[in-house]
Amino acid sequence: MSYQVIARKYRPQTFSDLTGQEHVTRTLSHALDSRRMHHAYLFSGVRGTGKTTTARILAKGLNCQKGMTSQPCLQCASCLEIAAGNSLDVLEIDAASNTGVDNVRDVIINNLAIAPARDRYKIFVIDEVHMLSTSAFNALLKTLEEPPPHVVFIMATTELHKVPDTILSRCQHFEFRQIATEKIFQRLREIASIEGIKISDAALREIARSGAGSLRDAQSALDQVIAFSGAEIAEEDVSVSLGLVSAVTLGRVAEAIARQDTSMTLNLVEEIFSRGYDLRNFTRELMAYLRHLLVVKSGIVNNDILGVADIEIDRLKELSQHFSEEDLVRCFHLLAETEKEIKDSPHPRFQLEIGLIKLTHAARLRTLDELIKRLEALESQLTGETGGATGGGTDFSKSSGGRSHNNPATGDYPEHSREIDQTEPLDLSFPDSAFSPGTTAVGVQTQPPAAPLTTGNEVQAILQELQKLNRGLILTALEDAQMVKYQDGLLTVTFGSEDMFARRVRDSGTLFRDIGMRLFERPIRVEVKISGQAEERVDEAETKRQQLIERAMQNPAVRLILEQTRGEIVWVKEKD
Repeated sequence: MSYQVIARKYRPQTFSDLTGQEHVTRTLSHALDSRRMHHAYLFSGVRGTGKTTTARILAKGLNCQKGMTSQPCLQCASCLEIAAGNSLDVLEIDAASNTGVDNVRDVIINNLAIAPARDRYKIFVIDEVHMLSTSAFNALLKTLEEPPPHVVFIMATTELHKVPDTILSRCQHFEFRQIATEKIFQRLREIASIEGIKISDAALREIARSGAGSLRDAQSALDQVIAFSGAEIAEEDVSVSLGLVSAVTLGRVAEAIARQDTSMTLNLVEEIFSRGYDLRNFTRELMAYLRHLLVVKSGIVNNDILGVADIEIDRLKELSQHFSEEDLVRCFHLLAETEKEIKDSPHPRFQLEIGLIKLTHAARLRTLDELIKRLEALESQLTGETGGATGGGTDFSKSSGGRSHNNPATGDYPEHSREIDQTEPLDLSFPDSAFSPGTTAVGVQTQPPAAPLTTGNEVQAILQELQKLNRGLILTALEDAQMVKYQDGLLTVTFGSEDMFARRVRDSGTLFRDIGMRLFERPIRVEVKISGQAEERVDEAETKRQQLIERAMQNPAVRLILEQTRGEIVWVKEKD
């Protein structure tokens, strides 16, 4: 076949031709010029970043007939043979097809003692070295540590974690980085100019982006687009031939999400589906686009971190103004879930549509702080109109399931929510401590028991201190206990069963220790006992508490708060 693909035709022949690996080329060039060469090198990194190419350039620098140099002549017999891959003294070994110890012994170990046929060094280039078996690695260890002076090993791998540490410790390791999109674009522009291809910068940037940090992949993509379109390439040709969703389309989707425009979102899905794009691949690209927005939103516009063309950064800055960082994180997670659902769904388009509509509504959600402020404003408004009691804020903790609950998007509430039954006034203040961690609940403050649970003055003082601290759940727990006793710094609380109140008291050791220091100048130790005999009777206090909860549920404002937060009343206080 006379045609040579672009990736091979424009393969770098010198260190100066390499793209995006300056840290590697600088080190190796200095080593060659100063004659400080190591006997074993290991190149690692993703595909298409120049590992094997660098190995060949290094071999030329070592064996060039004009002398060891970082700038080989490319004209001598040694340079030409290495470039063609048929040099007798530079053996390129594919570890994937020579994995066993016998292969290593026959190809490498048995040839070590043989001097180079013509050149200065005998060089073994082992590609995909991680494919060697454990026995093969072990057979190579001694040789790799102390090879003959005329032998140099150059190994390349895309999976560094599979290479044993014993091998790594005997090599100079160079990590090849993903190539920035802008550098890939510049290299493709040079190739297109030489080939006489007419292509716009926008189309060429899309090809560079498709390489995902691999120059070889981008060159192969350019070959494919040229085969599709010929010598004149439009941006539309790139999208159709490679099945890519353009950055412009991704930006339009992000804009539709920011505008909360469901109609625009569905129309874009129709456009994407009709063009035959892979929906999972589109979802992944949109996730990457949201990541770019989050990076820009955080104030980072470094092209190396973003991995996008410079011309796209202004667009990303503009779009990021419509999102908060919380919005972008929430959208990213929703999109990740959508990508998983598309994979397993018999109707991937429907899953994508529903997932994107969720994203359009995600921006309407409010944070817990905003929700609390709205509820406090509602409480102040209701208190001002009815002359009710003031005070107390509202505190909401996330449920153990980690779900976020819907909350009112505006401050408009039904008029009936302002109609408060004043025949038996209720205190609608909400103490911050009325909620246990890990529980979503609306607490309506209750008064501690009028009389102490025991006749001891110490218990009475402890209850009063808990009342001052607004520790409503602890008060309720002590009221629910079968017995509360204080003696010599020990507070003994007995419950009928191991329930929420028992656990709550047991976990409040720090609270009681601080109360003891304030009241008695000595810490209070808490001991929780379980009698195993739950009381069958319903005492008067429990009956009264249930009646207060029922009365609170009749209040429209309370019902509205419970409905909007999916909470529950855990404590009620009757107004004096």
